[in-house]
Amino acid sequence: MGAAFAGRPLLCFRPNPMQRADRNRFPSASEHVRNAETHLANDDPRAALADLDLAFLATPDDPVVRWLRGRSLSMLGRAEAALAELDAAIALTPNIAEAWLDRSVIHLDRSDWPTAETDASQALALDDALTRAWRTRGIARYKLGSLIDAAADLNRALDQEPNDPVSHYWHGMARRDAGHDRAAIIDFDAAIRLNDRYTEAYVARGKAHSNLGDTAAARSDWAIAAQMLHQSH
Repeated sequence: MGAAFAGRPLLCFRPNPMQRADRNRFPSASEHVRNAETHLANDDPRAALADLDLAFLATPDDPVVRWLRGRSLSMLGRAEAALAELDAAIALTPNIAEAWLDRSVIHLDRSDWPTAETDASQALALDDALTRAWRTRGIARYKLGSLIDAAADLNRALDQEPNDPVSHYWHGMARRDAGHDRAAIIDFDAAIRLNDRYTEAYVARGKAHSNLGDTAAARSDWAIAAQMLHQSH
């Protein structure tokens, strides 16, 4: 060894134990939840569910984990499993507005209009800024024949999100079935302007034109809808 190193201790470059522990650290349940929220925002429910399964192993009684598992399962089309998770989340704490909303949407898809209305009402009682809850309850009320209440709910949804073609469509349906065909056509026009492939809106607008005696406009709308249906098969 050279003279420059004579009498000096050799330096051993050992890794810092804190750094080594950090590299090998498993993510916490809260980190898995944050990752899952990012995946859901990116429409990737499978990746979200993978993170939430790990969070569930650590914290099975966390209502947020159960709610987000329910949302992920619903997005994957697994309605029964999603309902079980959402039921569990609501049983653990009834204060998550979006858990009520997600459950309402599933009931709406399953044509359980009364339960969809009740759950959407619970969501709105907790958070009346949830546009989707106004829309969901409005659709449920339309299906239940409560046209005035349906139109009011859908109007609230449009106040919060004026460029939602679905809310325009159902608002138009409520107005048309209440006998306000000209006003309904304005809604159907908006729905089609926002989504020019909205087949149901063309059909509904055609019916409103027919009710007003405008056979040419009705036939035109129905022809467009028929062509879209043909192209989709």
